[in-house]
Amino acid sequence: MNQTVMDWPEGLDTQSFSGIGRLATASPQGAQAADILDRFRILECLVDYGPEVIGTLPLGIDIATSDIDILCNVSGLDAFGLFADQAFGDLAGYTRHRRDATDHVGAAVVVRFECDGLPIEIFATDRPAREQYGFVHMLVEARILHVMGDGFARKIQDLKQAGIKTEPAFASLLRLDGDPYLALAKLADLSPSELCGRLGVSGI
Repeated sequence: MNQTVMDWPEGLDTQSFSGIGRLATASPQGAQAADILDRFRILECLVDYGPEVIGTLPLGIDIATSDIDILCNVSGLDAFGLFADQAFGDLAGYTRHRRDATDHVGAAVVVRFECDGLPIEIFATDRPAREQYGFVHMLVEARILHVMGDGFARKIQDLKQAGIKTEPAFASLLRLDGDPYLALAKLADLSPSELCGRLGVSGI
C-alpha cells in the first residue's frame, strides 16, 4: 500500500487505528473488547511484535460472533509459538497452529484463546502489521463505510449475519470482480475523490 496517500481525514488514515481508542468507541461489543484487552494486558504483552487490532470490531460492523483480531510482526514463527504458549497457554480455549504460505500471504502462526468469553485470534507473520492484508482491508473498509454511509454498513452486517465473511460481503455489495481480498486491497492507494469515483458516489 502506498503510504504517501495523505489526503484522507483523521480517523481514516493509517495512524488512527493503533491501540484501543477507536475500538473502545466503535460499538458496545468494541468497548467490551477494548476493556478485555486492557485488563488482560494483551497488547502490552505483544508490544515487541508491533500488534494492531483489526477486523470488524474497530469498524463498528461487528456481529455477536465477531472476535478480536490482532496482527503481529514476527521474525521467527517457532520462537513466537513458544512465546504464545507461555503467555496465553493457560487461557480458555487456547490453540496454536502453523498456517502455510499462500500466493499472497507468508507462513504464519495463528493463536486463538478466550478472555471473559470473547474469542481472540492472533495472526503472526514476518511482515509489519500495517502492511498485512488484514490491516489494509480494514483501512479500505473504513473509508468505504465513511463514503457509503450507515445504510451500507447495515447491509454488510446483514450479510455477515447470513454467514458471509467481511471482504466477500463488501465485494458483493460493491460488485467488485475477482478475488474479493485482492480487489479490496487495490483500493488502498486511492484518494478520497478517486475512491468516490470508483464507487460512483458524490465526494466527501
